[in-house]
Amino acid sequence: MRFLLQYILPLAFPAALYLIWGLYHKRTKGEESTVDFTKGPWLSLVFSGVVLVGIGLIIMNQIESQDVGGVYQPPELKDGKIVPGHIVRDE
Repeated sequence: MRFLLQYILPLAFPAALYLIWGLYHKRTKGEESTVDFTKGPWLSLVFSGVVLVGIGLIIMNQIESQDVGGVYQPPELKDGKIVPGHIVRDE
């Protein structure tokens, strides 16, 4: 799900908007429409999708980043149960 939200949707969003606009334009203008899907601005759409993916990755990095610091405690066995590894923060 995260892969879909971070990579696929931002890449496909500009092309989807262009296709929706083209279909709307063709439906409202009828036969005199000049929208040609085979000669569309596909390079620009791909570039804008890549830019959206980059912006999304930067935003996700800022949101999910954690403060650096602390000591890593490896997994250990306590009372017959495995305690997963974790970071003990400096106080």
